[in-house]
Amino acid sequence: MADEPLTPQDLEGIIWQVWTAYLGTSPTVVLDEEPPGADAEITASVGVAGAWLGMVVLRGGLGAAAALAAEMLELSSVKPDDIQDAAGELMNIVAGNVKSFLPKPSHLALPQVVVGRAEILWPGTRLLSRVRVRWDDYQVTVEVLEGVPPRRD
Repeated sequence: MADEPLTPQDLEGIIWQVWTAYLGTSPTVVLDEEPPGADAEITASVGVAGAWLGMVVLRGGLGAAAALAAEMLELSSVKPDDIQDAAGELMNIVAGNVKSFLPKPSHLALPQVVVGRAEILWPGTRLLSRVRVRWDDYQVTVEVLEGVPPRRD
């Protein structure tokens, strides 16, 4: 892993800092080897392109996403649009921090948010790092997926 642009420990630090700064909570962030499964009710992702290709992805339940939105937007109750906007913005912030570790130039795409249970895949990628983030009674998974160049035979 020494030649990886972003170590799992780097991702742990990014997540801890973002949750602390933007959500006012100190989360428990642990490396996670288990795939998140197909039970996520919200998936938010930001693509990275340029000298490095890949995705930064958050998956979790709607309750966790609503808690994120309420804290980020300082609202006592949130609407579905608030949840989508906050999840996308949070992943944009995380991806921006991840980008600082990547080869330059790398650029971020606009966040994409899918609400509903769906098995969302990113063909042509491999898992670089995955962490499980827990705070209060909530948890989400954050992954960094690296693009794999196509094989040339």
